[in-house]
Amino acid sequence: MLLWYNNKNISKEFHMLERLQQQLAFTNELEKLKATHRNNRTLDAYRFENSAEHSWQGALMALIFQEYIPKEVNLEKVMSMLLIHDLGEIYAGDTFIFDDVGKSDSYDRELESLKISLDKLPSDQQDSFLELWQEFETGISIEAKYARVLDALVPLLNHLEVAQPHDNPHGLTKSQVIAKKSFIQETSESLWELAQEVIDKSVAKGLYLDE
Repeated sequence: MLLWYNNKNISKEFHMLERLQQQLAFTNELEKLKATHRNNRTLDAYRFENSAEHSWQGALMALIFQEYIPKEVNLEKVMSMLLIHDLGEIYAGDTFIFDDVGKSDSYDRELESLKISLDKLPSDQQDSFLELWQEFETGISIEAKYARVLDALVPLLNHLEVAQPHDNPHGLTKSQVIAKKSFIQETSESLWELAQEVIDKSVAKGLYLDE
């Protein structure tokens, strides 16, 4: 009986160690997200921000702006989605929101990329992370709607705060930006008013053409 008990404990400890090693491998994989660059800049020598910074800021904004999110919304789930939603960019790269050609197949590319990274996790965590990612992408649940709203706000706020006056390398217009961000209004009138204010200030700063 003692031998059986010891063997059982050894097996359990081995399983826990194996699981921990898988989680560590995935944690190390996340370093690559810090090397995935986006179009927005930072205050740090005006370099391009990375996707890890973007995800962190979105999750923190969920905490900051929680009073504008209905209490029935699962805030932890919103934050989890924001932390996970860009993991598919590790191998697929970030696709500029105004790149309509690149956006046409970005879901498939990012899904394949995500699966490569998630493969390092224990199977149950693979499933839960993938489920959260897909829920965010479909945007059907109330948590996904708010996560997508905050994800859309982050680059607007970032660009206004960080960009040099008249920094508009893509020649973006106000109407183009509104077309991409107007879905915010369907979920939150307050946050849409904020988005419009930020867009107007960005136009005044020369970051978008007033067309």
